[in-house]
Amino acid sequence: MASGKSTVGPLLADRLGYRFVDLDWLVEAQTGRSVPDLFAEGEGVFRAAEATALRETTGGQGLVVSTGGGTLVTPQNLVVARGAGPIVWLRASVPVVLARVGDTEGRPMLAGRDGRPLRDEALRSRVADLLAAREPFYAQADLVVDADAEADVVARDAAEALARWRRGPAA
Repeated sequence: MASGKSTVGPLLADRLGYRFVDLDWLVEAQTGRSVPDLFAEGEGVFRAAEATALRETTGGQGLVVSTGGGTLVTPQNLVVARGAGPIVWLRASVPVVLARVGDTEGRPMLAGRDGRPLRDEALRSRVADLLAAREPFYAQADLVVDADAEADVVARDAAEALARWRRGPAA
């Protein structure tokens, strides 16, 4: 969340000559409902739609797919994504995520039990807790790219890391 996936993804796709797909946008297009509306019925409803969209995108060639922050926490989704190609973790620090997230309206994972957006220390704590809980899953990525930099720098670094990954270990 707020690591820059939706900004870096298209830049990376351009560098690679690929198409870009944002999984959240695809879920909304396929269901005709917004992510917050799906979450309102329960996180499981959203996650099921997300898993379907992920399976449908991974059969394609020449795609950069931006997954939601919790997509790869589901073991089946991680297996599906890994089968499609390298997984790149855009690792952003808590301060950077907080700076980027801005208005948390429409971000169900950053809402309190009352559904209202979290603010200040409650928001910082939720972001830190989410990142800590997801890190063991993210750490299974093939590549880790520091996402605290500007989007064009992150896209360049990701493209370079992918090129090194494709070449394999030095002989």
